[in-house]
Amino acid sequence: MDRLLRIWQGRVLMDQDKDPSGGGGGEPAPKNDEVSAQIAALKAEIDALKKGKSEPAPSDVEKVRKDLQEKAAREAAIGRMQEAIRFNLSSDKFMEENKEHLGPLAPGLYKEISSKAFTDEEKKAAAVKKGMLEYFFSLQENIDAAPEELKGRIMSFKALADDEKEKQAVNYWDTLTLTVSQKKLTARIEAAKRANGSGKTFEEQDDERKKYNDRVFALKSHYLGKQGE
Repeated sequence: MDRLLRIWQGRVLMDQDKDPSGGGGGEPAPKNDEVSAQIAALKAEIDALKKGKSEPAPSDVEKVRKDLQEKAAREAAIGRMQEAIRFNLSSDKFMEENKEHLGPLAPGLYKEISSKAFTDEEKKAAAVKKGMLEYFFSLQENIDAAPEELKGRIMSFKALADDEKEKQAVNYWDTLTLTVSQKKLTARIEAAKRANGSGKTFEEQDDERKKYNDRVFALKSHYLGKQGE
């Protein structure tokens, strides 16, 4: 492009040196103002071409990748909102069915948190889960009752900063639900022992224990897998 500009300027200067009255019969050389304007226009065109090369438009591959990322983000946001709505619709029932295993202050705490005004369902679910997790695992008896496989994650939640607890509560909610299931199962087994008058448990209680242990093992494998990613 610089070479093209020099050639153009050389031709213009040659035309200026020619005698317009000579026998060539050609057109008179352009005036200085015209030459300056033409040179400026050519330089502007060259600059625009250079700028276009240094700032290429996104390729089709980049556009597809960006579209896929945006689609995945939208789907994840929809999934989180749907899960929050399901939780909010079923949380009253969960609290009622498990109040004796959650702690004496749990019903009042749940009512206080869930009655607040929230901007959306996701924020409400996060606030309820955070509040209930904090209270539930503030009781040592619940930490003691938790399956050994979950105790590390319980302590990780307790160590989080306050704002992080609300952000991460959805990822730790299973530590509460599984501990509640463990407490209910233990209570049923103990009741069965007393009713049977011996150290034996009913066969159905053994099956229930196995199903529960399978759930805990599956969750443990899932979270260990995520940590290794």
